[in-house]
Amino acid sequence: MFWALLALLGAFFSAAYFAGVKKFLHNVDQYILISGVLLSSSIMLLLISVFRGIPILGEGFYTAVICTASINFVAMILYLKVLQKIDLSLAMPMLSFTPVFLVLTSFLLLNEVPTLGGLIGIILIVAGAYILNLNKNGFLSPFKELFKNRYMGYMLLVAFIYSLSSNFDKMVVTSSDAFFGSGVIYMITGILFFIIAMVKTNNPLREYWRSGHKLILLGAITVGEAATVNTALTLQIVPYVISLKRVSILFSVFFGGILFQEKKMLQKGIGALIMVVGVACILLW
Repeated sequence: MFWALLALLGAFFSAAYFAGVKKFLHNVDQYILISGVLLSSSIMLLLISVFRGIPILGEGFYTAVICTASINFVAMILYLKVLQKIDLSLAMPMLSFTPVFLVLTSFLLLNEVPTLGGLIGIILIVAGAYILNLNKNGFLSPFKELFKNRYMGYMLLVAFIYSLSSNFDKMVVTSSDAFFGSGVIYMITGILFFIIAMVKTNNPLREYWRSGHKLILLGAITVGEAATVNTALTLQIVPYVISLKRVSILFSVFFGGILFQEKKMLQKGIGALIMVVGVACILLW
């Protein structure tokens, strides 16, 4: 069960990252923020790799790095746009659909298949996240929101994109280690966002200096997420690891209520409880 502990710890880091991004987006340019976080975390991860010893790279490493870096680049642009427009506790539950998509994508890309009990757990996690999104407009309200609020649709697209990139992330990790591969990925995506920041931002170097402590803080959180989730991916199939990582939605609901005074916390607590039952199913089977 060590993999589960790592995945849940990664869930906490993931929720803390998204909460920090939403909070800092109020006074830091989005491209400055994301590029600074990615570059700082890549430096930390690569330094750890140098200290531990650069791994021997396996076959398919570079292809997997290019695939996941380009896919995640698109996902980051989308969720930056979303977090500026809607509540954290409304946006993050959409990511619970990633494990559902992963049942198909992991089978196609990695030939990984969950057990029946594990599949039930995945469904319960998604059901809990669905309840988090219910409103006074009825049981189908989350689906109605997808058509009414394009930002919800963007976040669902991010969930699907992550179902692709998570498989390539595992390929990267298994052909290197838990630190080096992610360090390279973050470096590539960080440079892409840095170029955009230099073009779109007035006096970007001053902005990096002014926001340096925030960028390094979120970078350290990103390192924690990468280290824990990547290690879990070496121990268990992708749908299970990412399902437990999506428990970050529970933490996001908590952060949304505490940091941003978001509403309907009782309903969200019920949805969260169902998600916990789903996690229990995955762990028991």
